[in-house]
Amino acid sequence: MKKNYILTIILLIFIQLGFSQDYEIVKETKKLVDTRDIYLNGGTRSQFGGKSRTYIKFDLPPNTVHWYYSFATTKGQSGTANLNLAVQLTGMIADPSGITSNSLSAINVPEGIATADFYLLDHTNLQPFINKIDYQHYTEGMAENTKQAVVKVDDIKTGSWYLGIKNPSSLNGINLIVEIVAITETRILIAKSDKQQKAELYGGLGWTNFESGDYEKCIEYCDKANAEFELGWVLANKGLAELMTDKESNAMETYIQAITLIKKQPNPTYFFKEMIKDINNSKKIKPNLTGADEIKQLIEMQRE
Repeated sequence: MKKNYILTIILLIFIQLGFSQDYEIVKETKKLVDTRDIYLNGGTRSQFGGKSRTYIKFDLPPNTVHWYYSFATTKGQSGTANLNLAVQLTGMIADPSGITSNSLSAINVPEGIATADFYLLDHTNLQPFINKIDYQHYTEGMAENTKQAVVKVDDIKTGSWYLGIKNPSSLNGINLIVEIVAITETRILIAKSDKQQKAELYGGLGWTNFESGDYEKCIEYCDKANAEFELGWVLANKGLAELMTDKESNAMETYIQAITLIKKQPNPTYFFKEMIKDINNSKKIKPNLTGADEIKQLIEMQRE
């Protein structure tokens, strides 16, 4: 029985260490198609020369998490504007909050004049699209009768694809500028010092005691962990244990330290999510957890 108990403790420690900072996520912006200038004739006039439909082929790189295309339209046969989509997205992924719907709407796109249609196609449907016969396209990635836009796609992350482009006008030609950019995330293992590994073991023991209801022992082990190497998630666990023992003012100070540290360490978005989950689970055990909602609101503000 004692042997099985020890094995259980070890297992719980390593489960907790699965959430520790053993890797970092490196986000990169990869330009798939540089700003391209395209002219399309009107549908009727294309029968006498030129074309009213075309496509851009692109290959999604490994570890793509989402990708974007941006376009703007002008009348006539020459465009002068630049999209700079890759540059703008690179600035956004450097922000800990990442690319949000608010930041995406702030991307600068030259104002369009004429409308265009964009469809995401696989190889099977490319030629039917060009030949103006029945074809199928993916709803995600579609833009119809649109003058300018930034379109996000996150359901399709691998393979070779075609962005079908159509001039919906039967008479007027249009000029388009188009750029396609992918965002990749790669996990890079982090070499840990002996002190960090020791801190993670103490942190794991602290969380094991938290889950068994021994909050004072959890605080003790968290302090031992951070005496070796300061880890944001360990401070967050200590703060939660302080909340559970009605040390509200101490908990607030500990959580502020944890948030400050986590923002400097790898994977802040993940750890903020786990912190909120842990508070919600603790409120199920202790519904009137004083200070919990205020701290949770503070954490959620870091994720916006």
